[in-house]
Amino acid sequence: MGVAETGVALMMVLLLASCSTLDTGSGARIDQLMGRDGTTTLNGGTTDQRVQTVGGRVMNPSGADASTFGGRVYVVHNGNRQQVTPTTCYGEDCQPGEWEFSTDLVLNSGSNTIQTVVDDESGNQVYSSSTFTVNANIPARDITATLTWETDGNDVDLHVYDPQGNHAYYAALSGIPGGSLDLDDTDGFGPETFTMEQAAPGTYTIKVRYYSTHGVTSNVPVTVRVSLNEGTPMVYTHTFTPEQANYDDAANDWTVTTFTVQ
Repeated sequence: MGVAETGVALMMVLLLASCSTLDTGSGARIDQLMGRDGTTTLNGGTTDQRVQTVGGRVMNPSGADASTFGGRVYVVHNGNRQQVTPTTCYGEDCQPGEWEFSTDLVLNSGSNTIQTVVDDESGNQVYSSSTFTVNANIPARDITATLTWETDGNDVDLHVYDPQGNHAYYAALSGIPGGSLDLDDTDGFGPETFTMEQAAPGTYTIKVRYYSTHGVTSNVPVTVRVSLNEGTPMVYTHTFTPEQANYDDAANDWTVTTFTVQ
């Protein structure tokens, strides 16, 4: 399965070498964005790249000496929270107790806001960054569907079908003419995002499949946000059990929604 990792390693090198940091004393910060073409965007800047990798650093709520991260880290994009996995910070400029993170996201046309927040193990917010703003000089989209899930390490897939029966999913990212599955995440949390700038009239169906547990034994709550014409997202939720992870067998698919474009 094709994992979108382009630019992540390069971005982290740039962050360590020379970054425009925010909130060095608040316990959470965003450094910069990087597009698929390798260009970076600083806070308040403009980009023409829809898919971005966002990275930064957070402090461990469990303290500087803790070997595991005692809480959860979220990237909040235009008000929607996406959990991310922090990793130990090894750079020469890393502070005691400082961890780093990176994740992919898909920008909306026009103004976008991005923030990082940290919750402790009890779910209380302990750190938050200032808001990072970026203007995306990209066309508006008729359809946006974003899948996230609440477990780390496993693989959940977004599937979209157009009126002609064309199918966009991990093995056919551009399986729908004019549409694209921008991101395919195979190891936890997501996001996976389908976008279509000019949708042909007819009925579309969105489904989710639990592909592989990769050893995860708990139930998997999933969320899909569907936005038409970049309006307010419609939010759908579902919970998969470990037994429903069956690779490319469609028997346990969750039909999220069916809608008609005029």
